[in-house]
Amino acid sequence: MSSYFEAVKTQFKDRKVAFLVIIFTVARLIYGWAWVESASHKLVWFSDGKLNSAGKIESLVTNIAGPKVSSFDPLYINKGFSWVAQNIFLGMPGVTDTLVVIFEILVGLSMLLGFRIFWFALIAMFMNVQFLAGGSFNNFGYIWTNLGFLKFAQYAELLGVGGFLKHKKNKELLSECKRELSTT
Repeated sequence: MSSYFEAVKTQFKDRKVAFLVIIFTVARLIYGWAWVESASHKLVWFSDGKLNSAGKIESLVTNIAGPKVSSFDPLYINKGFSWVAQNIFLGMPGVTDTLVVIFEILVGLSMLLGFRIFWFALIAMFMNVQFLAGGSFNNFGYIWTNLGFLKFAQYAELLGVGGFLKHKKNKELLSECKRELSTT
């Protein structure tokens, strides 16, 4: 464990690295807590027996491919996604509600622990875009945060489980990031 802290101290000698690691560590803790808290609020759906996803899926379908939507969709992505939403997810709102809560908890725990930030930020990005399409317009901040985590995932993981495991495997903690940082 002490060798890990020594490796982190070595990385912190570069002020740019130290700044990015501290900023993204604080951000991922705040962001992770927000995801866990959001999931805990959705657990109420199960306790009161009122499943919420059916209404959200219907509004998502209306917002992206409804009769009043006239948009340029040459690859039929909106229509394809609305077909999946209507024919698969709308038919099983209980499963959809459960999956939303499970993935929100997983994203939150990943961020809190600093483990596989890139992949869970990608999952979070997918979920936030779906929430946005469903009419929840408070997701713009989350989407920008996801973009930041996708770009700077290794900095966000350095002071977390991901950084510790990478050190245990004798891998350099920020190898690609340092090369990229030195060219800017």
